[in-house]
Amino acid sequence: MKENRAARIALKAIRFALFHAAIKPADRRSVEIYLLVTTCGVNQAIAADVCGCTKQNVSKLLKSVEDRRDQAEFDRALSALEAVIVGE
Repeated sequence: MKENRAARIALKAIRFALFHAAIKPADRRSVEIYLLVTTCGVNQAIAADVCGCTKQNVSKLLKSVEDRRDQAEFDRALSALEAVIVGE
């Protein structure tokens, strides 16, 4: 599927950006899925497929990142990654 191929490419770019970001290694998995879905516009079913998990897990990880956006330091790091991904 073309959508899966595009999602895999986006995921590689996100992982590269995360490697150089101020996101703790323990948070990278949830953040990469969050960015794939929210910033790259990949639907949750495709994100689950390319990340090797279930749609329920994707949904759970999205919620965990949303809940952490209240933490100023985490939100700044995530906002910086979003800007890099969209080219701002």
